[in-house]
Amino acid sequence: MNQRDMFFKWLFYSAAALLFLLLQGLVLDRLPLWQGIHPYLPPLIAIIPAVLESRQESTFFAIGVGMVMDLLTPTPFSAFYTLVFAAAALLTQQIAKRVIVPGYICALLCGALAQFLTHCGRFLLMGVYSRHVILAMLAMAGRELVLTLPWTFPCFWLGLKIYRRMRDV
Repeated sequence: MNQRDMFFKWLFYSAAALLFLLLQGLVLDRLPLWQGIHPYLPPLIAIIPAVLESRQESTFFAIGVGMVMDLLTPTPFSAFYTLVFAAAALLTQQIAKRVIVPGYICALLCGALAQFLTHCGRFLLMGVYSRHVILAMLAMAGRELVLTLPWTFPCFWLGLKIYRRMRDV
């Protein structure tokens, strides 16, 4: 694959990520579905290319998505999403390469892992030590995971379309 094709492949992945980020910001954030909780797509957006592409570019893509999220979302730690999404992409690459064949099941597992890493990072940043608060936050994280995982299928489907189209070029 030459540089021009590589550029367009990652441009298409970025356009798909922008589409889902717009969906998140304009629609999903305004739909409190389950006790005020809504799906949270950015961890999925960051790891879908890492499921399909076993190259280091997918990690850089996850870092880019993390940087965008750090710029758009206020967090106590300025590089929170960048670090979490990079770690999730690296773990996803290893899982897709060595444990599970890249596909919908792998994307579901890796999406759950990315959500888990995001919530663990939030728990650590908040410095929560009260058992009641931890249980409430775990319940919230569980509801968000249940609402987010069905979105793995459209995210992965679009990523798979891009992957197959650009693989044949």
